[in-house]
Amino acid sequence: MKPEYIGQSAHKGCDPLQIIWLALGYNVPINPSKNRVYVWRKLKELGAGYFKQGVAILPKSPQSLAQFRALAKKIQEMGGEATLAELKFLDAADEQKTIRQFREQSRTEYMELMRDCAQVMDHLKQNLWSDPDADRVRKVLKQYIKVKSRDFFKSGPGAELTALLDEMAQDIAHSTEELSKQLRALLDEKL
Repeated sequence: MKPEYIGQSAHKGCDPLQIIWLALGYNVPINPSKNRVYVWRKLKELGAGYFKQGVAILPKSPQSLAQFRALAKKIQEMGGEATLAELKFLDAADEQKTIRQFREQSRTEYMELMRDCAQVMDHLKQNLWSDPDADRVRKVLKQYIKVKSRDFFKSGPGAELTALLDEMAQDIAHSTEELSKQLRALLDEKL
């Protein structure tokens, strides 16, 4: 999801490629607490950052706009208040600080993903392919898709992670090939 940018700024000294941000100001009733937890989890799932308490932000894109609109509607259905607005930083340093926070969040998620990949790889190298392995690989791939969708500023270790996933695919192919050979050998013995 690529952020939208402002063309030429009307204010002198502003970066002509400034990002357009979406801001979701919200207030969720204290009870039931599950509603507050839902909103917090949903914002985390979307990769949103916080501008201020009760104001979540995302770089503007058609997808993030649709996601914030859906969440605003859900918050209102819960009896809360939600306001959606576009935000533009007037100070480039403030915007750069916000971008750094988004990048750090992405880097942290990528590092967790790489640790999970390494664990799956270690397990695959020790054993033959099994159903639990398939579940582990599915979990890693699902996690990869989520992390990549929240990396708005392309801050992840792309090449390194791609190489790790490629190695995982090769190990899986090798493991299933070995399992296939063993099955064929067993069938040949029985016949």
